[in-house]
Amino acid sequence: MIADFDDVIFVVDMAGIVAFSISGAMIAIKEGTDLFGVILLGLITAMGGGVMRDTLLGLVPSSNFFNYPNIILSVVTSLLVFVLAYRQRKYYLSHTREIENITNIVDSLGLGLFSIYGVNMTMAAGYKTNLFLLVFMGVMTGAGGGLIRDVIVKRIPMIFSKHIYAIASIIGCLTYIFLLRASIENGIAMSVSIMCVVFIRMVATIKELDLPKVEKL
Repeated sequence: MIADFDDVIFVVDMAGIVAFSISGAMIAIKEGTDLFGVILLGLITAMGGGVMRDTLLGLVPSSNFFNYPNIILSVVTSLLVFVLAYRQRKYYLSHTREIENITNIVDSLGLGLFSIYGVNMTMAAGYKTNLFLLVFMGVMTGAGGGLIRDVIVKRIPMIFSKHIYAIASIIGCLTYIFLLRASIENGIAMSVSIMCVVFIRMVATIKELDLPKVEKL
């Protein structure tokens, strides 16, 4: 069972890297960055949240800096997105709405994957009972890379503005923690919680749901 769960963690990690690298690369292309910018923002989106989590937990330097398979996977994924947009420029630019929808889907998947992964890693660091810390680290892992990316390209971070973004992560993290405390098998708890995050994000996007905010005068 341990080996099986290790396999689940591995798949979640890889899927999250790919999803966030695609999201970061697409946003970089939209903001007009060059090849280096696309790769860098893809890498930051994919791994920045994990670096922030490890730093806050005192695990420095972050293990992400030594995880060369993940680094290579992120760089290759971002490069493929750039090549596709570069070689199919007219098609890419004429389908911006569809591309934004794809970006939203893969970003939501990445948010779910890494939010739950962040909770799991925080538990593995020895913090199993502090509910606030577990949820905070989950949200930071899921949204931290995107937060850094958006600040770099001078966008209002998605975590503060995009269709129930952080709330979806929080609910997913809480679902995961409570399922584990209810003695649900870890792999099942992780899968259900990830799907919960993605479902909330998709419903919020389709229904155009947002948290209340004060509109500009």
